[in-house]
Amino acid sequence: MTRTPIGLSQPTGVRSFAGWLAAGVCLSVALLSWFGYRAVRDSQRSSRLLLERQTSDAADLLTMALSRDMRGVEDSVLRSSQWNEAMLEPPYDIGSLVASAFARYPYPESFFGWRGSLKTASLVFFDRADRPSAWTASSARSGRFPVTINKYASINGDLVERILKDRVKGGEFSVFEFELHGVPYQFVTRLLYRDPFHEHLAGGLGFTVNLAWVRESYFPELTKQVGRIGGTREGLRLSILDEAGRRVADGGGATAHGPLSRRAFPLLFFDPLMVALDLPADLPRRNWAVEVEAASTVSGLGATGIDGVRTLIVVAAAAGVLALGLALTSRAVRATARLAELRSDFVSTVTHELKTPLATIRAIGDSVASGRVASGDTLRDYAHLVVQESKRLTRLIDNLLAYSRITDVTEAYHFEPLDVGHLVEEALRGFAPQLSTNGFRVDLDVPADVPLVRADRTAMGLLLDNVIDNAVRYSGAEHWLGIRATRTNGVVRVAISDKGIGIPSDEIDHVVRKFYRGRQAGSGGSGLGLAIANRIVSDHGGHFVIDSVVGTGTTVSLTLHVAEQHDEETHPHR
Repeated sequence: MTRTPIGLSQPTGVRSFAGWLAAGVCLSVALLSWFGYRAVRDSQRSSRLLLERQTSDAADLLTMALSRDMRGVEDSVLRSSQWNEAMLEPPYDIGSLVASAFARYPYPESFFGWRGSLKTASLVFFDRADRPSAWTASSARSGRFPVTINKYASINGDLVERILKDRVKGGEFSVFEFELHGVPYQFVTRLLYRDPFHEHLAGGLGFTVNLAWVRESYFPELTKQVGRIGGTREGLRLSILDEAGRRVADGGGATAHGPLSRRAFPLLFFDPLMVALDLPADLPRRNWAVEVEAASTVSGLGATGIDGVRTLIVVAAAAGVLALGLALTSRAVRATARLAELRSDFVSTVTHELKTPLATIRAIGDSVASGRVASGDTLRDYAHLVVQESKRLTRLIDNLLAYSRITDVTEAYHFEPLDVGHLVEEALRGFAPQLSTNGFRVDLDVPADVPLVRADRTAMGLLLDNVIDNAVRYSGAEHWLGIRATRTNGVVRVAISDKGIGIPSDEIDHVVRKFYRGRQAGSGGSGLGLAIANRIVSDHGGHFVIDSVVGTGTTVSLTLHVAEQHDEETHPHR
């Protein structure tokens, strides 16, 4: 039964485990990111809905406050049972009711009334003492504070004529607008009748609203009051817009954009239902609007949204870092497993490489010792074979020593001027039996004028041995070896070429790594030769380049620095 080497089974299991671990952690990261995203989005959605609810409630509150206040005079004064037509005659007992209305409601500028049939001279005005009307005469009669009692012949005619139009219709209220002294006013009047059929007028009471004043003062002040109660402290911006969309009042508060609620209301200081079916021609229907806008920081909800986004970013960053760490860990695990596999192959290959020359040397020794070799020519051939195998064994041991740093090249180098031609010839002599036996044609082109190089002799011998061994080992059908040396830009370039099986382009960068053996390498070789050659050239300050075409051949080029003059004087070179 064939057993699988432990060194081969373990790396495969490690890579499989790393793969499953990576998949599991990636799935966990994805789930963490997804649930974190959903949690943050749900939190933001809930915050948004709560903001919208708060703005809607604030808009309802301001609209309700406006509606109740604008109908307050109608409900508490005009429709009140506390007055009758008798109170509209001197000494005008209705003055106390008017003073109370002035104190509670800021928008009525004047009250007016009469008793009996409506005549031009019968209208009596009850004005604010602190805010006289545009038509107020300087000789106003003083009345109960804060009310002044006046009669205005200049406006009575137009006012009486307009009220009588509604009197003809038998209505309970007369509402209209017109300008007095260039100021727009809204008039609201309740008519009292002596009979249920509304045929005989008993008197009437009304009030005036200066529309310019309410635009400048009434709405801004009321909006601020409502804002202080339940708006600006919660970060809401309360505003009132006119029919053209212009901002009339701003209750202050938030300035950032957020959820917005808007409610429309008519600019009428009485119950709009009174004119819902029959709108007077001289009563424009202006639809103003209450607007409430929330900031992104309302009640900390905006901060929650920002914190949610930050949390999501942190979670995503953490997941990304975790994924990156996992990728690097997985890569390291795979690299470690691959290295263990390469080392396992290396041990197996080196064991074979060591045993082969030893077995050959032992077999020759046994043959010679037993006396089975009688011919001198045969004995000479055996001797050459022993030398060849011993050199092969020596090269392998040198590679192992260089790899294990027993002979650390960075500490053991002894640089001196060396002749490249002599180094190449010495290396080729070691391969002479092998080249001759396999019928290799060697083209050597090292001109005599190639300068000396600054190098370590032992290291250069190990380098050339490994490169030439590779060229011989992986030669193709045409057994050819070419070695050429040239001088270029202050360096000596040595190129060793073959017409062998070649190296795939995706493996060229890998063959100079320890233990790596290409797909077409076949049996033999330790995976250290080119790695050690590359290291030696690098330690000498040169460059190691491989050019190869599969099925055509390979050229290994190395550059070495030219020896300086003082080096040549210190070390004779020829």
